[in-house]
Amino acid sequence: MALEKEDHPQFTIHKEIQGILNKYGQVQVEKELGSIGVLLTEPKNSKSKEMTLLEGAQHFLEDEFSTYQNVSPSSQSSYKSETRSFCKYFGVNIDKDISTDVLLKEVLTPQKLEDYLDQVAKTEATRRKKAAFLRTFIDSVARDLLSEKKINQLNKRALHLDNPDPQPPRAFTAEQIDYLLNLSRLTRCALRNYTILWTLVGTGMRVDELHFQIGDVNVKQGWIKVKAKGRKKRAKVKRYMTPGAIKAMKYYITFTYSHLMKVLKDNEYKNLYVFSDDAGSNPLSNRAIQKMVRGLIDTAIENNVIQDKVWDSDRGEEVKVNYSTHSYRHSFAIYALESGMDIYIVQKLLGHKSIASTEVYLNLFDEQYQKAIDKHPFAQLETDQLKHLGGDV
Repeated sequence: MALEKEDHPQFTIHKEIQGILNKYGQVQVEKELGSIGVLLTEPKNSKSKEMTLLEGAQHFLEDEFSTYQNVSPSSQSSYKSETRSFCKYFGVNIDKDISTDVLLKEVLTPQKLEDYLDQVAKTEATRRKKAAFLRTFIDSVARDLLSEKKINQLNKRALHLDNPDPQPPRAFTAEQIDYLLNLSRLTRCALRNYTILWTLVGTGMRVDELHFQIGDVNVKQGWIKVKAKGRKKRAKVKRYMTPGAIKAMKYYITFTYSHLMKVLKDNEYKNLYVFSDDAGSNPLSNRAIQKMVRGLIDTAIENNVIQDKVWDSDRGEEVKVNYSTHSYRHSFAIYALESGMDIYIVQKLLGHKSIASTEVYLNLFDEQYQKAIDKHPFAQLETDQLKHLGGDV
């Protein structure tokens, strides 16, 4: 004879369990069952713990919430290169989807990371760069794989970052800028190079902001719209020009592109890139601009107009100075502040999100400090009072 539903053991157990849940609540019941070794919930899927290094790399580069997807194109290029290098060290080719089934958790150990950095980072600067990348990589792909404690241990041991010695921005003096501008007029594509330098020093732009088009330039109002740093979909913002930069820009565009106004539609003309080596179809690359600027700086160093070594009083020795396209940005900022321009206005002109980034430029040249102290109200008093000493004092 078949059991009635009410008499079936499964129904009876179900009814009693439901009564206990109603009386004590699910949390308390699970807690009590757990204390005697009985779990109601299934263990977490271990799939994430078996993630391969290739899968981790693909997740980092493709997941919409990854840090990689939320940085500028230039930073993406750097991150991808670092990802490729890290995977290649462990025999994984991310470009051809070739994996040796290396598990991600196997390579994210202090010893493996230290071995990697020792092998590929020959200078402290390179080690810092690669360690900073690995911190970002781990934070993006290994939060479900490693405990917070283990991630902190990796950051403190293998990926430790010493604070570098603070170095003031290296800028050009007014005389050096004048020399470099004149030097650019002797180069191939002289007018273009001359205008690039005027744009750098007369706006404070970054090199990757020089990829603007004719339609982005308003010489009447003195500004250029450029793509802002820090976002994947980079909105255009205004960069204002000094009178010298406006004059150079107006002459260059007229001389280079005015003959195309009659043969191109208005939108086609406005879409031409201002700085180009193929008649405006494509922008001049960052590398080409940096190479041109580097050549001018090297010539100025050879001619003793620029010194590439300065005395560091803290270290008690000479240190090498690295000038670059960014030095024009430093120059723009430093001289703006020296002239008395409000630091918050300088922040807006440079496009800094934080005032802390602009405060770095409060470090002036030694000679600028001397000029400032010479203007102190006591300076003339001291001169008058010490005349009796004679000679130079």
